[in-house]
Formats: sequence, structure tokens, C-alpha cells
Amino acid sequence: MTAIGLPPRTPQDWDVPAADVADQTVRQRLARGVAAEARHLIDPFDREFAALASASTARCSCDADYPGWTPGRTS
Repeated sequence: MTAIGLPPRTPQDWDVPAADVADQTVRQRLARGVAAEARHLIDPFDREFAALASASTARCSCDADYPGWTPGRTS
């Protein structure tokens, strides 16, 4: 905090090393990613959502939809 209680506005104003701030930012992003994955793993509708792709053959593509295309070809 600055003398009047406002947060510092530039890295030069910080009272901690910039590397510590960067480490904290990385940890926060990692924690958000872990939390998102945990929410995904306990999603009660995940199984039903995954089944949508395999249950509806009318919505799936077939070789006739992409004439001349070779899987894995780069161009």
C-alpha cells in the first residue's frame, strides 16, 4: 500500500520483488486450473454430455462428407 492506502500502480512501487509477484501469479493461475478440472470431474452431466457425440450418428461426419481428404495429411 502507498502512504494513503492505495495499491501500488507500477512494479517499481511494489514492496516485494517482481519475481515473487510473478510466482504468486503462476500459483494463482495453476490453482484456478486445478479447480476448473475438479469441477469438471464432479460434473453430474459430464457422462450424458460425452454420450451426445456417440449417440447421434446422424450428426457425425463420414468419408463422403470430405472427398479427397486424407487424415493426417498436412495440406
